[in-house]
Amino acid sequence: MGWNDEALGERGEPAGAPDEVAVLERWIGGALPAAVREWFLLGGDRRLAAVSSNLVTTARDFGSPAVGRFLDGGHLLLETDGQHCCRWVVEVEAAYGDPPVYLVDPDDDACTTRSRYAAAFSDYAFAQAWDAVLWAGEVAAGFDHPLPAGALEALKGRLTTLPVTYGWAMNQGCDAVYRFGGQARVAVAVVGGTAVWSAVAAADDGVRRALAGLVGADGDV
Repeated sequence: MGWNDEALGERGEPAGAPDEVAVLERWIGGALPAAVREWFLLGGDRRLAAVSSNLVTTARDFGSPAVGRFLDGGHLLLETDGQHCCRWVVEVEAAYGDPPVYLVDPDDDACTTRSRYAAAFSDYAFAQAWDAVLWAGEVAAGFDHPLPAGALEALKGRLTTLPVTYGWAMNQGCDAVYRFGGQARVAVAVVGGTAVWSAVAAADDGVRRALAGLVGADGDV
């Protein structure tokens, strides 16, 4: 088991770019955090770039001026929002293997505006890949609707709790995005007591409708 097994899926695909990773590590003067290193060596960057609507940094971008500006401040640029609303970065000299990922303002190369997006890089990798799959299928979606009291606890009782992220919800700010898996994929982006959006994907129409109703989006199915 590796750091990013859930996001990487099957390991039978060609490996990533060891030469580019080696060049980057010489540039920063040491090894990347283990989870970040694994992500690029096993091609997670390319897999995410293939399904994401954002601009994902791949190993072939390591020599670009944009990546270089962030490295000067000790961060690796991971991803840029498709509408240039924010960016995702990780510290390259983190003292632990699975460091947190931060959001920064789109033009803040020094990362002075950073705020926590994910508690661990592997949570970031999982969430970004999982979200892309969620929205690729048939989804019952609701927008700007009240989140019923106890809805998140009810989802925890019926589904598997997945990584939570903070600060950004696909196309807008948020307090947090909660994700659940199992017989359905459910994500709820929350600001206070409001779901700024909710999404339920399930093969069974009855399950999809029931879970959408549970989070208060039954009128938007």
